[in-house]
Amino acid sequence: MELKKIHVGTVSYANDAMEEVASYIRQSFVGESLTTPSTAFGAQAGLGTAPRTRREIGSRVRDIILALALCHNVTPTTDEEDGVRVTNYQASSPDEIAIVKYTEDVGLKLAYRDRQSIVLESTHTGKVVVRVRILEIFPFTSDSKRMGIIVQFETDDDILDSSRNDSEIWFYQKGADTVMTTIVAANDWLDEETANMAREGLRTLVVGRRRLSPQQYEEFTTKYKQASLALQGRDVGMAKVISEYLERDLELLGVTGVEDRLQRDVKPSLELLRNAGVKIWMLTGDKVETARCVAISAKLVARGQYIHTVAKVKDKSTAQETLDFLRNKTDCCLLIDGESLS
Repeated sequence: MELKKIHVGTVSYANDAMEEVASYIRQSFVGESLTTPSTAFGAQAGLGTAPRTRREIGSRVRDIILALALCHNVTPTTDEEDGVRVTNYQASSPDEIAIVKYTEDVGLKLAYRDRQSIVLESTHTGKVVVRVRILEIFPFTSDSKRMGIIVQFETDDDILDSSRNDSEIWFYQKGADTVMTTIVAANDWLDEETANMAREGLRTLVVGRRRLSPQQYEEFTTKYKQASLALQGRDVGMAKVISEYLERDLELLGVTGVEDRLQRDVKPSLELLRNAGVKIWMLTGDKVETARCVAISAKLVARGQYIHTVAKVKDKSTAQETLDFLRNKTDCCLLIDGESLS
């Protein structure tokens, strides 16, 4: 998998434009001091006199790249290949590895990660530029379709101290647009941009954040621990606390589009199977637009073949009759919006 596109609300970056993203990151993480989300863009690089529009866009780019570099469950490992030390990444999701590799390509590298902390380095200077303490992690599940993390930023080279009140505490979250749309603050571009990326065959992730005061975090922690100790309705109670204290009016940072590349010989193999009369079904949790593009690129759909889309069917009996009818047809491809049928 490879991250191919990133959108920050007013600007979209892809292909050669990623060099501009790298330049913003290079300007954001320089100097000797550690960077936090409240650090003014370009302050350490002496860019305070830069045009306002450039500072605003640079700040947005820095914020989403920082969020992508922190909001994940990826662990870096160092191996030696041909006498050269190489950093590899381990995670349960290839999507997350693709995103972390992307942040490294544009200048922000995941250097260290354990259960308590994350350290980021600038690939341009080789120095540590961000150090955070992990306060809470909310893993991705098939039901929630999102994952989140609460981190506390360190501002100097001292050992992380959770008792400090001047350290910034931030909640970052990324997830599918179907759930994040109601979590992030109102905007006029999210739906359109996710649909555009889906039509390009990209898997989309919406990224948001929320700053927490020490008092807000303490209140959340108290309620969350109480809910986690409940004997009945534990999961529902914990989810309710997260929704009440964290998942409200998140600042929308942007949208990412990841390309799921096919393995070698997938296209000719599927084409041969289809020509042999074998019926092939594709099961996916992506948007219908993404599934349509993947079906075409993978040669699941023959040239000139009609694509039937079954979506938002409320009556399951009607849906079953439709499926039975289309299943017996050999001259069509079928895309099903599984969420609407569940």
